[in-house]
Amino acid sequence: MNVYKFDFPNNETKAIIKIVVIAAVLLLIFGAVWASFFQVPVGYVGVRINIFSGETKSFAAGTYLKVPVMHKVVNYDVKTQRQEFKATSASKDLQSVHAIIVVNFRPDYSKVNDIHTNIGSDYLWKVVEPAVQEAAKAAISKLPVEMVVVERENLRAAIEERLSQKLAPYNIIIENVNITNIDFSHEFNRVVEEKQIEEQKVKKAEYQRMQAEEEKKRQILLAEAEAKKQELLKQSVNKEIIGLKWIEKWDGRLPAYMMGDGQNVIMALPNDKSK
Repeated sequence: MNVYKFDFPNNETKAIIKIVVIAAVLLLIFGAVWASFFQVPVGYVGVRINIFSGETKSFAAGTYLKVPVMHKVVNYDVKTQRQEFKATSASKDLQSVHAIIVVNFRPDYSKVNDIHTNIGSDYLWKVVEPAVQEAAKAAISKLPVEMVVVERENLRAAIEERLSQKLAPYNIIIENVNITNIDFSHEFNRVVEEKQIEEQKVKKAEYQRMQAEEEKKRQILLAEAEAKKQELLKQSVNKEIIGLKWIEKWDGRLPAYMMGDGQNVIMALPNDKSK
């Protein structure tokens, strides 16, 4: 029968075990100390929450104490944030309008504790997004569809003003609002395109009509000028001028006509009855 014999650790082994235990204790102490501090980055406000009592307290950027297990910390970004929203609304004449609205906003850094208590860290989708939709619908519904683009700046200002009023009770500060795109329903775009085509046709027809009228006037003026020219020529032509023109063109040779064998010549001389 074999009997197991337990060998006690020698001094070297005991020293190693002691070192390991000490290191583990030190790590635990370091971890506990490390867990007793929290840091809030620049541009953030930290909210320290007591898990057991629910009590909250906000902290500016810096390093602070907390009780491990009892406290947890949520950091809120209080810098200016940019968020893009898609909004769809009906115009005053019940046409669909699609807009992309960009909102620059930030939470009030002095009210972050209230924001956490009343809304939570997902305030963007709980209050900001619905407020943007409501403000866009309210502003667009006051304009006929054809004026939405024309009144774009006034529309933007109306959305910004209403949004600021809606979010002020939630301690959300609106810095500015921009409308980066406006579009309409496919049917409305088709109607607008057809209308533009028809307007171009009307303009082209009007241009051609004006050209025809100008050409008609030009032809009338040419005809009147030609008639006047003929009238002046008629008044200026007489026998003396005809004779003068004949003399100017005569080369000094009399015309001759040969008859028979050419021996008898008959010459046609100018007949001047005035002499």
